[in-house]
Amino acid sequence: MPDDLGFDKLLDDDGLLARLLGKTRAGRNRKPLYGPDLPVVLLVGGPGMGKGRLLRCVRGEFGRHVPTAHVDCDLTMYREQAEQQARTRSVTTEVLREVARQFGAWQGDGGPVATPRLYAGLAAVAASDPLADTATLVSEVQRHDELLPRGSFWRGVLNRAGRAYAGVVAGLVAHPGAVPFINAVLDELLARTSQEGKAVLAACYGEYTGAGGHPKLGLHSLASHFQQGGEAREVAEGFLFRALRADLEAAYVSLLGRLSRAGRPALLLDHADNALGRRLLKPVLEDRERGLYDRLVVMATARRADGGRFLYHAGDPAGTGDDAPVSWRPTDGGLPQWSRPAGGVPGLTPLSRGVLLVRMPVLTRDQQSRETARLQMRQEGAANAARFRIDSGIHRLSGGRPLFVSRLGEATASLSFREPDDGTDWALLDARVRAGEEAEGRPVADLLLDELISRQPPEDLPPEQRGHWLDLLSHLSVAHDTACAQVLMREVQAGRDERLSAYRIAELLGDSGWPHCPRHFIGDLGLRRLLMRRLHRLRPDGAAWRGDHLLLRDHYRALDEAATDEHFGSAAAHAMHHHLAAAGDADTVTDYLDRTFLTRSARQWCEELLAIGEAPLLGGPDDRRARALGDAEIAGDVRRKRIDRLLHAVRLCEDRTQTLDDAVTDTLPKLLERLGEEPEAGAGTLTHTARDFSDRLAGKQPLRPCTCTRHIG
Repeated sequence: MPDDLGFDKLLDDDGLLARLLGKTRAGRNRKPLYGPDLPVVLLVGGPGMGKGRLLRCVRGEFGRHVPTAHVDCDLTMYREQAEQQARTRSVTTEVLREVARQFGAWQGDGGPVATPRLYAGLAAVAASDPLADTATLVSEVQRHDELLPRGSFWRGVLNRAGRAYAGVVAGLVAHPGAVPFINAVLDELLARTSQEGKAVLAACYGEYTGAGGHPKLGLHSLASHFQQGGEAREVAEGFLFRALRADLEAAYVSLLGRLSRAGRPALLLDHADNALGRRLLKPVLEDRERGLYDRLVVMATARRADGGRFLYHAGDPAGTGDDAPVSWRPTDGGLPQWSRPAGGVPGLTPLSRGVLLVRMPVLTRDQQSRETARLQMRQEGAANAARFRIDSGIHRLSGGRPLFVSRLGEATASLSFREPDDGTDWALLDARVRAGEEAEGRPVADLLLDELISRQPPEDLPPEQRGHWLDLLSHLSVAHDTACAQVLMREVQAGRDERLSAYRIAELLGDSGWPHCPRHFIGDLGLRRLLMRRLHRLRPDGAAWRGDHLLLRDHYRALDEAATDEHFGSAAAHAMHHHLAAAGDADTVTDYLDRTFLTRSARQWCEELLAIGEAPLLGGPDDRRARALGDAEIAGDVRRKRIDRLLHAVRLCEDRTQTLDDAVTDTLPKLLERLGEEPEAGAGTLTHTARDFSDRLAGKQPLRPCTCTRHIG
C-alpha cells in the first residue's frame, strides 16, 4: 500500500502537516500553524487505521526538509539496552539518546543538530552509579561520545576541546582518584567548556530543582534523582527531554540557524499509548502547560479515541468539559482551530488541554476501488461482475480500514484466487496471501488476525491471558451485549484460576481502539467476521461454533419467555436467534414467529423478526433463497408459509456476506404487506415498515443498521 494512500487532505501543500512543519512535501516554505505554544498531535485510530504508515510518510517526505526523528515505542530494543546497566540507563534515556543521534545525523539545510545539553545530562547520569567500578563508568560515559557536538557549533564549546575531554575521561580508568567519579567527569566537562558554553549549561541545568543557578549542582541533583528511581527518576528523565528540546531550539535561534533553517523539527512516536510513550509525552505536555514553549512538533499515535486515559485526572470523565482536547477529522474541512484554554493551574489541570486529536481517516469507496485496482492490475475486458463482487465484499469487510483493504486486495489479486460460485465474503477471507517465506501463503483471515490482534494485545492484558486472548475473542464473536458475553466467558474459562470477565474484556477492546457497537460485543464487522470464521474452524465440523450458540440458546430459553431483552425484544427471541445459528432449524423459528404474530404488537414482532433473522449461516446447506422465493415445499397454512418466506428473505438481506439479490429484495416488502391482511395484525404498522424496508434495500442498506454496519450502502 502506498504510504500516502488516503492522506491527501493531510499531506497537501496547505494541509495540516505542511502548516505544522512549515514545509511542504516538496520543500517549499509554509506559514507555520499555531505557535509559540504548540499542541502535541495525537493520531488516534484503532488497529489497521494507518497511524504508523502516516508517520513513515512524514519521515520519508517531510523528513527531507526538516530535522525529523522517528521512534517506535513498542520496540523491545530500548528496554533490552536499558537492562544491561539498569542503574545508569532507563528506557527513556535510551530513546532520548536515539532521538539525539537521529537529529545529529540530519543532512538537510542547516546541517546536523547538536545536542550538548542532553549530552551533559546523559554523561552525568552515566557517571552516577556509586557502586560501579571506574572502568564500567568510563564505558558508560563514552557511550555518549557520538553526541558530542562537532563543527562550529557554539564557536568551540566542547568541539575543539572535545577530544581532550574524552581523553581525560578515558584516562580515569588508569588513574582512579579519591574524588567521586561523577565529580571528576563534571569538573573536566565544565573546565573544557567555553564561557559561553558554561552560561548556556547554567541556563539549562542551573534551573534544575535546588541548583540555584549552578550547572554542576543541577547535574549532580539530576543524577541523584535518577539513582533514586521511581518518581524522582521520572522527574530527571523529563528534564533530560527538556534539555534536548532546548538543544533543538538553540539550533534554530542561533545566527547560523536563523540564516539556514526553516520550518520546525519533528519527533514522531509510534505506539505512543504504551508506558514508554506516556513517559515521553507527559513532560512535554507539563512543560507547555507551564509556559515553557518550544518549536518541536511532537506527533504520536494512540489507539483510544480519546487519546488515552493518562491525559485525564482519575475519576474525570474523559473528553468532557472545557479542558477536553480539540478533536479534528481531515474530512471536517479547513484546519483545526486549536488554542490552549485560558486559565488553568499547572499540575492541577488535565494534560488534555495541550493535545490536538487527529482522527485517522477511513478510505472512501473510491479510494478502496483504486487501491484494489492497483493491486490487481486489472485488464480491460476482465469479468466485471466478479470485480464488483470483490470490491463490494472488501468494502463490507473493511469499513474503509486501510489494512483490511490492502490485505484483502493483495489476497484477491493472487493468481491462485478463484472466486467460488457463491461469491460470499467468507470466500474472500479464505483467499491466500504470501507472508514471509511461506511458499503457498496463508489465508488472509489468519494474517489479519495476526496483525490486528496477536501482534497488538492490550497493554493491560495480564501476561497469563495472552495465550488465550485470541481464543476468548473468537468465542465472543457470537455474543451481543456484555451480559450475553459474560454467559460465554463463565463457561469458556471454567476451571481456570485466572479469568477475565466480559466487562473487563470490553474495556481492553476499547483501550485497543476497537469501536463499540450496542448490538454486537465485537463492534467491528470485519473483525467479527474474522473471529467467527476462526471459531467455526476451532474444532472439527464447527463444534465450537455450535456449542457457543447452543449454550446461549439454553441460557435464554431457561428465562421467562416474556422476559424483556434490550436487543431482541424478549429472551425467547434471543434464544431463537442462537438456535437458528447453531442448528439451522428454521422450522422451529417459523413456528415461534407464527405463534407470536398476534400476541406481539406489529412493531415488536418486526423487531424480533429482524433480530432473529440476523443469525449468521456458517457451514451446512443454504436453502435460504429457495425458501424466500417460495420455491421450497413448506408445511402449514398461508400465514405460516409467508412468515417462513419472510424469515429467509430477512436472513439473506441481513447476512451481508454477499451482494443483495434483487428478487429477494423485491419480495420481502410484499410479504410483509400481505401479512397485514390478517385480522388485527397491525396493518398500518406493517405497511409502514414494508415501505421503510423497501427504501433501505433500495439504498443497499441493512434493515436494522448499527454502529458496525452503517457503512454498508
